[in-house]
Amino acid sequence: MKKSSFLTRLFSHNIVLLIISFLLAFIAWIIINADSQTETNVTISNIPVSITLPENATEKGFRIFSESEFTASVQVSGNRVSVGSLTPSDIQVTANQVSTIDHADEYNLPLSAKKVGVKSNYNISSSVNPSAVTVFVDKFKEKDLPIDKSQMKVVVDSGYYSEVTMSNDTVHLEGAASKVDEIESVAIIDTINSVKSSPMTLQETLVFLDKNNKAIDLQYVTPDLKSIEVTVTSQPKKDVKLALEVLNAPANAPGVVLTPAQATIYGPAEQLNTITENSIVIGTLDYSKLTNKKYVIPYDISLSQTLKDCHVIVETDDSVTATLDLSSYKAKTITVDITTKVDSSKYTAEISSATSVKLTVYAPASVISSLNAKSLTAVVDITQAEEQLDDEKTVSINVPLTITFGEKFKTCWAAETDPINVNVSPKTK
Repeated sequence: MKKSSFLTRLFSHNIVLLIISFLLAFIAWIIINADSQTETNVTISNIPVSITLPENATEKGFRIFSESEFTASVQVSGNRVSVGSLTPSDIQVTANQVSTIDHADEYNLPLSAKKVGVKSNYNISSSVNPSAVTVFVDKFKEKDLPIDKSQMKVVVDSGYYSEVTMSNDTVHLEGAASKVDEIESVAIIDTINSVKSSPMTLQETLVFLDKNNKAIDLQYVTPDLKSIEVTVTSQPKKDVKLALEVLNAPANAPGVVLTPAQATIYGPAEQLNTITENSIVIGTLDYSKLTNKKYVIPYDISLSQTLKDCHVIVETDDSVTATLDLSSYKAKTITVDITTKVDSSKYTAEISSATSVKLTVYAPASVISSLNAKSLTAVVDITQAEEQLDDEKTVSINVPLTITFGEKFKTCWAAETDPINVNVSPKTK
């Protein structure tokens, strides 16, 4: 009981407690200080690698291309307090031997590390990891390439045609010049089973190809697209012959050869069913606009309004060529009197200018010598323009001249002339 009472009295004094607290704190400081001074090793990671091209290389337009940022790590040694506070910004890792860079190529550059900043109470105790980096140096280049869908195969039922549309038509490439130049084309390479009932929209990967049509890696090249949306629409199709509407053709005229002679047309079934003769007219050939020579005439295919939602597929990029040889015909100039055709019960007509016209006529060699003004007629047919007439007053109208050949000269045709101006007056009632 006395001993317990002594301890109680001892710890009840503040000065005693103060001394004991001081002793315990001193012991703890000794332990911590001894531990902080212990030499230790620490690895500092994710240190950015500094690569600076020489001035002569940058003046030529060279730059460094890489697929990611270069980082490195080093091991440092020192007391726990010093190394424990280090960050990647306290160490600089630099690529050496950059002075050798003077042309486009791949370079392997050794790395070294040094201290930077105010902290210095530590040592770099190991070489840089990795010890070197490989960089690609080149000039910058960009270009656009069309997306080729011809290698995209669509399997479709017989009697149907599949149309492929893309969300984008071109790809923009940029990166190392030599790597950009290696890419010759961009394609969609796939086989798709088409569905007739409704359009299909797919996400298709783009394939980048070299000059040998081989897939190529996009190393050091960045495209703005790596895939696009492709929509496949299947519609009924019909194979048809191509034809021209021929005007003012002479008898026994040489045949016109269309190249290609046929095409495939696809679209809504109700519009395709309006094609009853298995042929479509794609344009007009007017002999009055032709002379005696050989012709190769291109035609852009245009469809009638009844086929407004249909499309034509030909082998020559939606155009057709008409070939016609009229070089065997001879030309002759003939002056012919102009006559008028009018409803004489209602109107009178008077040509306001010359009442004759000089015509250029083309005829086979066998009849050219006998061709004269009596071989044809030149008529201003006002009955074809009655909607322009007025029952109350005289009107001046321009009317095309109609040339008609006699029976022995049906193999001839005349060149187009300007319309004839005629004054047409209503008859007095």
